[in-house]
Amino acid sequence: MNIRLAISTLVAAGLAAQDPRPAPAPPPTPAPAPAPTGEKPAPPAVLELGDELPADITLHDLDGRLHTFGDLRGKVVVLHIWSSTCPWEIVAEPKINGLADSYRDRGVVVLGLAANVNEIGKKPEPAAFEAKAAEDRPYPGLRRKAAESEVNHPILVDHGARVARLLDGRTTPQMFVFDSKGRLVYTGALDNDGRGSKPESAANYVRAALDATLAGEAVGLPRTKPYG
Repeated sequence: MNIRLAISTLVAAGLAAQDPRPAPAPPPTPAPAPAPTGEKPAPPAVLELGDELPADITLHDLDGRLHTFGDLRGKVVVLHIWSSTCPWEIVAEPKINGLADSYRDRGVVVLGLAANVNEIGKKPEPAAFEAKAAEDRPYPGLRRKAAESEVNHPILVDHGARVARLLDGRTTPQMFVFDSKGRLVYTGALDNDGRGSKPESAANYVRAALDATLAGEAVGLPRTKPYG
């Protein structure tokens, strides 16, 4: 140990202890900045249960018709992420068509969402939908697959996957149910029979969520694990 350094340290400590001057006061804590007025809060990165789907989102469907989610306020909405190549869709598509048929007269709107860039390609110009020949219009492969599957509800095209990311959509057919105010009340699987092996005893989570929502009740099982 350095003796001189040790002695110097002890002397300095003693002088500090004998210093009669008060210690300087800490600087005052700055007041929090006032919240900005007149500005809308930023939308969430991912919707959670109870969050509202932004009303200004507008997407076109496979035929070029525009759909704005705000126009669906007052209706219960079922949204499912759809793929033209996913093998899980083979079992799911007839069931989802059945949902659309069963609840159409009860104020329920069923919509598909195509967001896979490898399937939807680049966003087309609006004029492309006016081509006379059907094969020259956008999304010929997707329209052909939807026709083969007898899809009975619009398939919206989500270029940039804005809506899919907002819903944290990762699989097909991942399901979402929104109440008449646009709030997310269910997210997850269509049912507990993704392979179609138990059609008579399967629990259909989306039907249960719809029945509860239409009755003005809380969804008993608001989240399940999606398959696909």
